Amino acid sequence: MKTLKVLVRSIACGLVAGTIFGCASAPVAEKKRFFWPPLPDEPKIEWLGAYRTQNDMPKTSNQKLFESIVGQEEVVKLNRAMGIASDGAGKVYVSDAASMQIVVFDFNVNKVHVLGDKDLKSVMREPIGIALDNTGNLYVVDSYNKQVLVFNKDEALINRIKLQEDAKRPIGIAVDDQRKRLIVADPAVHNLEVYDFNGKHIKTIGKIGSEPGEFFGPTWVTVLKDGTIAVSEFRNCRIQLLDPEGKPIRTFGKRGDNPGELQMPKGIAADSEGHIYSVDGKANTINIFSREGEYLLTVGGTYASEKQIAPGGFLLPQGIAVDKNDTIYVVDQYNYRFQKFQYMNPEYKKANPVEPMQPAPDVKK
Repeated sequence: MKTLKVLVRSIACGLVAGTIFGCASAPVAEKKRFFWPPLPDEPKIEWLGAYRTQNDMPKTSNQKLFESIVGQEEVVKLNRAMGIASDGAGKVYVSDAASMQIVVFDFNVNKVHVLGDKDLKSVMREPIGIALDNTGNLYVVDSYNKQVLVFNKDEALINRIKLQEDAKRPIGIAVDDQRKRLIVADPAVHNLEVYDFNGKHIKTIGKIGSEPGEFFGPTWVTVLKDGTIAVSEFRNCRIQLLDPEGKPIRTFGKRGDNPGELQMPKGIAADSEGHIYSVDGKANTINIFSREGEYLLTVGGTYASEKQIAPGGFLLPQGIAVDKNDTIYVVDQYNYRFQKFQYMNPEYKKANPVEPMQPAPDVKK
């Protein structure tokens, strides 16, 4: 497929694509579409929505009528969201460290609920990293208890994987479906730990340092379709790619505040074409790179409001996930929500065509 290519613009696509275009009360109901880069350039990313509670999800006319009579039911809301995952079939899972729970946004029925039963808090103290395998099992890093909790697609707890004794602050987790293994990033011991799906430790990758194959503050991790491991390094302020065996391929990104430079790299994800999405918690942006390390595009910018929404406006974004449909989900932590975007791959563009911007008329005097 044609890879995502855009002009590197010093305006970083206008800081939120020139795009914090004004605010609307949540949920956003207006029909205007928001793109990066903005028209008349060929858009690559489209903003789809922002969600904190069930009240932000679409409602049927019957639901609206019911709420007008009896009022809105008590809702589950995000408080300190960290990680995010999507099954690509309508369910989005968000880890909430403050509430010690996993919040499930089910877009199939437009309902939000808490995963598991009330006793789950007795075994899960600080959920952060979160990932799904291709059978629907959900893996949650409980950083405080230094474990990974495993839930099946019916949301039942089926396993508790105790991490290595030297684990100190496990954060990110990635699933390698092809090799049936889990990769856990621990920024406190500066390495990656690899486990099989049953929790057997396979190996340790890396040590503290700044050379290729070494890490300084690896926080989040993802696995590309071919098994390449992509790691976000907070203290080295870079992205590092490794082959499936853990051998270094390349590093890219550097500290700075220019387009494509990194200030506080957080979550990391990749789409079906291998583009790498790097969340920057300080710049409040998403930087997009090719797998060769070429900077392509910046999405987002700083915007602070719990009640108002600016498409692409973030305040300390954290985790990110890209599902099998190339739909992108980003935790907007201090705005207490997640935002939803779409990489405009050929299938999406065919189903959702963009009308080209018409040139202004030539008015002759």
